[in-house]
Amino acid sequence: MRTILVGLLLVVGCGSDSKATVDAPPAVPAMLTLSGTAASIGIGGRTPEQGVAVTAYKVSDDTMIGTGMTDASGNFTLTVASNGVAVDGYLKATKATFKDTYLYPPAPLTANFSGATVLLLTPAVWMQATQLAGGTQTAGNGWIGILVVDANMMAVAGATVSSTPAGMIHYNDSSGLPHSTSTVTAADGIGYDIDVASGQVSVSAAKAGATFNTHSIKARPDQVTLTIVSE
Repeated sequence: MRTILVGLLLVVGCGSDSKATVDAPPAVPAMLTLSGTAASIGIGGRTPEQGVAVTAYKVSDDTMIGTGMTDASGNFTLTVASNGVAVDGYLKATKATFKDTYLYPPAPLTANFSGATVLLLTPAVWMQATQLAGGTQTAGNGWIGILVVDANMMAVAGATVSSTPAGMIHYNDSSGLPHSTSTVTAADGIGYDIDVASGQVSVSAAKAGATFNTHSIKARPDQVTLTIVSE
């Protein structure tokens, strides 16, 4: 189960040709290539999944802007048109018997993105993770995993995560397992926003001496949404 909960958040922000940015708009290629691997995750670890549909959408209106399918090794590649501006989008991964997974980067992408790991949970594993975190999940509400990182994309310990609207916030303990009495992120930087109202959710983090960027994502009813909050 530790593998489930630690691996679950290592999804966005690793392996990109340049990290997502909120600085002045750079020159953006007309076409961006997004690639990575999809795997199911469970007690035994990760298993590459063939036949996972991975689709990119625009945040503004949920318009599909690219799609791909994983091969026998779980690898996928898709391209999206940028029109010369940063792509504010997200990925959706779907396969029968798994929860849909939605992946939001910390900011719009301005360059090719490689090495994304899309992790899929069965309903049973999803519920087990929720119970280990000490939370309860109301039907129709969202479930968000949040990774807090610094400017170098390294996990931040001792931070708190928050959302508007608020959900049930939980963290891992030093062993890498969620614990109902943990009040800040452990060394893995992971927080959970459980049983949050579905719809637009603003996510952020706080720690003395650090300033983190707040961004908005959409929590889907009864599905998994993953994102990163960065400095």
